[in-house]
Amino acid sequence: MLGVAPIDRLGELTWLGPASVVIFGLVLGLVAHAFNIRNFDRWMLLLILGTFTSAYPLMYFAQEFIPLNTAILASSGIVLLVIAIRSTTIMGFRLGLCGAILPAIEILAVTLLAAIHTRLQGILITGAGIALFIGAMLLLPRFNLDRPPRTALPGALPAGS
Repeated sequence: MLGVAPIDRLGELTWLGPASVVIFGLVLGLVAHAFNIRNFDRWMLLLILGTFTSAYPLMYFAQEFIPLNTAILASSGIVLLVIAIRSTTIMGFRLGLCGAILPAIEILAVTLLAAIHTRLQGILITGAGIALFIGAMLLLPRFNLDRPPRTALPGALPAGS
């Protein structure tokens, strides 16, 4: 029966997974920009987002060998541990917890609930959208828009050339 086997229970991750990665990336970018975290460059964003992204295929393929709930908890735990260590060393404990770890936990939980309980997808996605909007509206006033523009990169052609 289609949809009964454990491997089919996470089939919705084919579109929910990428959407959650984009949302988590937006949250990380907003937090890093709002609090002007200098060490949070594109490589740290790639490390944290790539680690977050790896949770989905890891749990999807792990469920073939271990029970679904164990695969979800083990994969999420490993990924969240790496994100926690890296984000707290970059951002500090409090900001790393509130700006990276808790959003990662919430986004993973909502995504997995929506993947397993498809009848709840509408309300979960709507709630996540509202939470993202509220979070962005709380962080946007912290943006320092009076910063001078970035200087040109060394070796770049001057403007108008």
